[in-house]
Amino acid sequence: MRYIFNILFLSLFLVSCNKSDCIETNCLDGVPMSYIPVCGCNDVTYPNWETAECHGILRYKKGECCKD
Repeated sequence: MRYIFNILFLSLFLVSCNKSDCIETNCLDGVPMSYIPVCGCNDVTYPNWETAECHGILRYKKGECCKD
């Protein structure tokens, strides 16, 4: 029974991973001009979270992306 539960959990976890939330798309909407930078999951710095989400980037963190 425990084996079946583990397989079911692993299957649901793998299916729930959305790989398309880090693909930039065109932004045709107006966005605020404020500069509160966020780093998108695609390693692009956006001026604010509204701009990132307008471009289809749903995972981001506060601050500019690190330049290596």
